[in-house]
Amino acid sequence: MLDFFTRQEAARRQTGQLLMLFVLAVAGVVLAVYLLALCIVGFAALKRGQLIGLWQPQIFLWTGLSTLTLITFTSIWKMNQLREGGSAIAMALGGTPIPPHTKEPQERLLRNVLEEMAIASGVPVPELYLLEGERGINAFAAGFGPSDAVICVTRGAVELLNRDELQGVMAHEFSHILNGDVLLNIRMLGWLAGIQVVTQTGEMLLAGTRHTRSRSSAGLLAIGGALYLIGYLGHCFAQLIKSAVSRQREFLADASAVQFTRHPDGLAGALKKVGGLSIGSRISHPRAMEMSHMFFGSALPAAWLEVMDSHPPLKDRIRCLEPRFNGVFPKVAPLPYVEEEKAPIVRRPKAATPAPVPQLTGAAVAALLSSIGEPVQQHLDLARALLAELPPDVVQAAREPLSARALAYGLLLDGAPDIKARQFELVASMDGADAAAALQQLLPALSHLSPQVRLPLVDLSLPALRRLTPQEFARFKRATEALAAADGKLSVFELTLRHLLLRHLEPTFSPAHHRAVEIYGVRGVQDHCSCVLTTLARVGSRAETAAAAAFAAAVKLLEEPKAEFAFLPAAACTGPSLQQAFAALERTSPLIKKKLLAAALECIVHDQAVQLEEIELFRGIADAVGCPVPPWLNLATPSATIPDSAVGAHASREVSDAQAPL
Repeated sequence: MLDFFTRQEAARRQTGQLLMLFVLAVAGVVLAVYLLALCIVGFAALKRGQLIGLWQPQIFLWTGLSTLTLITFTSIWKMNQLREGGSAIAMALGGTPIPPHTKEPQERLLRNVLEEMAIASGVPVPELYLLEGERGINAFAAGFGPSDAVICVTRGAVELLNRDELQGVMAHEFSHILNGDVLLNIRMLGWLAGIQVVTQTGEMLLAGTRHTRSRSSAGLLAIGGALYLIGYLGHCFAQLIKSAVSRQREFLADASAVQFTRHPDGLAGALKKVGGLSIGSRISHPRAMEMSHMFFGSALPAAWLEVMDSHPPLKDRIRCLEPRFNGVFPKVAPLPYVEEEKAPIVRRPKAATPAPVPQLTGAAVAALLSSIGEPVQQHLDLARALLAELPPDVVQAAREPLSARALAYGLLLDGAPDIKARQFELVASMDGADAAAALQQLLPALSHLSPQVRLPLVDLSLPALRRLTPQEFARFKRATEALAAADGKLSVFELTLRHLLLRHLEPTFSPAHHRAVEIYGVRGVQDHCSCVLTTLARVGSRAETAAAAAFAAAVKLLEEPKAEFAFLPAAACTGPSLQQAFAALERTSPLIKKKLLAAALECIVHDQAVQLEEIELFRGIADAVGCPVPPWLNLATPSATIPDSAVGAHASREVSDAQAPL
C-alpha cells in the first residue's frame, strides 16, 4: 500500500483532476444555456421572418458571463459557509456534539473508541457528533484536515454496532482524515454547489409561475423548465464526478482501516449489518444528497444507473475484506422509535503495556517514518496502554473546559518552588481563582505522570478546550504564554505544547481559509529547514561539534540542485523563527515533508541515542507540517533525569522568551 506522503500527494493531484472535471462540467452548462438563449432569440427572429446563425458572439458573451458569474458566486458563497470546517457540516446535517463527559453507555463506548484511535494515529482527538434522528447505520468525517476534523455517527450505528464494528467504522473514518479525503470532500461541496445552482434557478422560475396563467408566465414557465433540464444535466455531471471520486476513496479507506486494526471482521461486520438492516445506511436529512459522497455507507437509495452511485456495492466491499462471503446479509432488527433499555457493555481486558525501550538504534527509529499516517494494531495497543496509565481523575479533568485548562497549566509548571509559586499567582490573576483551585486539586496526580503521556493528554483535552468561550480562550492563551515565560526560558516541551495548543485551537476561535500547497522545491524553504534541523541537532547534542555533525548528516537527505543549508547560530533559532519556519513548511508538498521528516529522524539518531526532548520536538515538527505521528516510544528514562529545565541548562538548547516570545 502507498505510504502517507504518497497518498497525500495523490489526493492533491486528484484535486487538480477534480478541478478539470469541474471546468468541463461548467463549460457544458454554459454551452447549454447559450443554446437555450439562441433558441429563444431565434424563435423571436423567426416570427419576424428572419433567420439567425448558430454563432452569435454577443449572445454567447452575455449568457456565458451571466452563467459563470452565477456559478462562481455560488461556489465562493458555499466555500465561505464551510470556513468553519467539519463542525459546520455536522451541524448542517442536524448533528449534535457528544460531550466528552457523556454518561450514556453507548456514547461513552463510542468516545472511548474515538480517543483510542486518535492517540494511536497521532491525530488530535476530533469533535464527536451524533445524528440523533437517523436510524440507519452510517458515519462521516469532515474538515479541512486533522486539526479541525470532526466525526459524526448516526444513532443507528451507535445502538446497533458492537465495539469491534464501531472500531472498524471509526478506523475507516480516520483513514479518510489521514488520506486527505476530508479536504477533497469539502472542495467538492463548494465547487459542485455552483453547478447545481442552475437547477435551483429553474425551480424558482417554475415556482413563480405556478399560480399564474398569463402569456408572460407561459414564457417564464418554458424558460424555467429549460433551465431546470439544463441544471439537471449539471446535476448529473456533479453526481458523476462525486461518484467517481468517492467510490475509489471508499475502497482505499476500507483497506487502510483493516491495516490499522488488523481486524477485518469488525469492518466487514458493520457492512453486513448495513446490508441486513431494512433502511441500511440511508440518511433522511434533506441535505443528504448534497453530502452523499462523505458518508461511510450510501446515504441515498441505489441509483438507476450504477455509475451514479456514490459508493461501491456492499457485497464488493465485503468481499475485499472477506473473500469467502456468500452474499447473504444477516437480518438486523431496526432501531425502535421508542428507546429501549440498553444492554450492559462488555468491556475488554486492558491491553498489556508494551515493554519500555531505553534506547533506539537508527534502524528502529527510521521505521517511524513509514508509520506516519499508517497506524497499525500495535499503535492501537500502545494507545490503550497510555490511556489506561492515566489516573481516572486526570482523564475526567481532560473532558471539562475548566479542568482541561488547569491540566495545560499543570504541564507548564516549573520544578523550582519559587517559580512554581509565581506561576500559581499568574494563573489566579489571569484566569481566575477557580482555575487556580482546579490546578491545585490536580497537582498531586500530575506530579506522578510519566513523560510519555504528556502529549497524548494534551490531545485528549482538545475537545474540551474547543468548548471555551472566545473570552476564556483569550485568557487561556495569555496564561499559557506567561507560565512558559515565568522562568525566563522556553524548554522544548513548552515550545511543543504551546504550538500544539495554538495550532489546533486557533481555527475554532478564528476560522481561516485553508492554505493550499504553494512550495514544490526544497530550495524554497532551505532557510526554514536549516532553522528546524539546527534546533533539533542542538536538542540532541550538548557539544556544538556533535550538533553540527548531526545537522550535516541530516541535510544530506534534503539535497537538491542549488539548495544550500547552514548550521545556524543559537541566536537565529528563536521561538518566532521556528514558528515562521513551521508556517512555511506547512505549505510545502507532501514529498518535501517526507524528506524533511526523514532528515529530522536522521538528526535524532546520529548519536545512536534518543532523548525525550527530541521525541517531543519531532512530534511538534511533524504536527506543524500536517503529518500525524502515531505513539512511538515508552521511554524507560525517568522524568527526573530529563527535566524540562535541563533544556535551559545549556544556552544552545533553549529559546529566550525575552528575545522573542511565541
